[in-house]
Amino acid sequence: GWFMKLKDALNIDDLRRLAKARIPRMVFDYIDGGADDEVTLGRSVSRFDEYELTWRALRDVSSIDTSTTIMGQETRLPF
Repeated sequence: GWFMKLKDALNIDDLRRLAKARIPRMVFDYIDGGADDEVTLGRSVSRFDEYELTWRALRDVSSIDTSTTIMGQETRLPF
């Protein structure tokens, strides 16, 4: 199957799905859930609605360095 990676997350719901898939259910349920009337949970969710994840697009690519080290050998390209 297809598994989302952190770099593929586009919003908070994506991050939540990643967490749910990667951490033990009991831990996720504790972090994700709220107590009693869930007022704090509602406030936390509404605060995250204020954030916007931005794509890495339209960046200056005039001086990109694609060099890397593979098994101790430096190379200009990572492939």
